[in-house]
Amino acid sequence: MIHPTALIDTSVEVPDDCVIGAFSVIERGVRLGRRVCIGEHAVIKSGTVLGDDVEVHAGVVLGDDPQIVGQRFDFESGVVIGERTVLREGVTVHRASQPHQQTRVGQDCLLMAYSHVGHDTVVGNHCILTNLALLAGCVTVEDYAFLSGSSMVHQFVHIGESAFVSGNAEITMHIPPFVTVLGRNVVSNLNLVGLQRRGFPSAEISDIKQQYRAVYGGDSLSFKNKAQSALEKGEFKTGRGRQFLEFFSNQTHDRGFVYPKKR
Repeated sequence: MIHPTALIDTSVEVPDDCVIGAFSVIERGVRLGRRVCIGEHAVIKSGTVLGDDVEVHAGVVLGDDPQIVGQRFDFESGVVIGERTVLREGVTVHRASQPHQQTRVGQDCLLMAYSHVGHDTVVGNHCILTNLALLAGCVTVEDYAFLSGSSMVHQFVHIGESAFVSGNAEITMHIPPFVTVLGRNVVSNLNLVGLQRRGFPSAEISDIKQQYRAVYGGDSLSFKNKAQSALEKGEFKTGRGRQFLEFFSNQTHDRGFVYPKKR
């Protein structure tokens, strides 16, 4: 069903089972999957791809130009939203800052009201951004990450799988998988509730705990060096333990890593 006030470029193919709300705008070259639902006053700009069963609520803007001062964007790039992802009121996702590239949000994500995904950012599957969570450009968020309300993430930060970021957090450093972070770059513990809800076996959780202590406990060596040492000694017992350690050696941007609160 297409509301008669919606403005849709003639190049856009709208499947019969899509819903397009009042006064929404869909520009040239947008691709819509099956059963997409777009609410009132949404703006879907050129180069945006919406997967099957995506929900776009009122006032969402997808695919607008990156917010970079002094740069022109007279080229094609885009935004890709994965299947079954829900974008609530006022969400903004900006297109990539390089030609023929995409800002990406994965499948089965929930972006709550007024959250923002900056240019060139990649959000994995099953992620949740709660109200007013803000991701700057070139951020990577892995699967099952949870960002609480009004949390802010600096550009080029990498957030690992199943990490939990608390409300009002200010993140300028990389966050390894499976941890809970609060305040300004403070890692408080493992995200045990999240791991248990995902059904992680006790052996994996125990191994992650051991590797967490290996990196964040003990002497004053850098977190990266301690993770590398544990990897070289083969101290991990499961793939999840190894995943935690490898996160520290796989970063290409030297932003440092979240750290425990000083006692």
